[in-house]
Amino acid sequence: MTITPEELWKDARRGDQSAWQQLYGLFGGPVYQFFLRNTRNVEMAADKTQEVFLRIFKSREAFSGGSLKSWIFRIARNLLIDEWRKSGHREVLSENLPEVADQSMPVEEEVINAIEHAQMKAMIDECLELLDEDSRMTVCLVYLAGLSIPELAEVMEMPLGTAKTRVRQARLKLDAMLCEKMQIKRVEQGL
Repeated sequence: MTITPEELWKDARRGDQSAWQQLYGLFGGPVYQFFLRNTRNVEMAADKTQEVFLRIFKSREAFSGGSLKSWIFRIARNLLIDEWRKSGHREVLSENLPEVADQSMPVEEEVINAIEHAQMKAMIDECLELLDEDSRMTVCLVYLAGLSIPELAEVMEMPLGTAKTRVRQARLKLDAMLCEKMQIKRVEQGL
């Protein structure tokens, strides 16, 4: 039987340490990635992730229902906006973490796939940085943090139709940027 985040939350509110650990295991990574993609700063992403969990612990009585994921990412979004206002977007490039090798794949194929993956990831990261703040936040919340469109609408405090439009517009902008970068790359390589 799978326990929902909201059921875990009830246990955590009652002081169950294991439930807190499971909630952190469930949401810690996506929250960290959200901050990392929007700040490009490893230390800040870690600090802000801790701050999100500290805030949900301190205000655990404030969550009365609905989507726990949406509530957590609304806190994360608000912290990010506060940071942007405070710091003026000082950015530091993140470190590249090593990939785990797949033993079933030939080494040559694995190296080629890793290079292509790294190049595509670098292009996506470059394009994300070029997006306006709202579009970047939308892409990060939906495609990296895994929020559904209704959850995005709740986090961003906007009507569902507006959220759908924002996701579509952000995706179209990102797709256009990626197509342009890939075309430039082909021209540079003489393909």
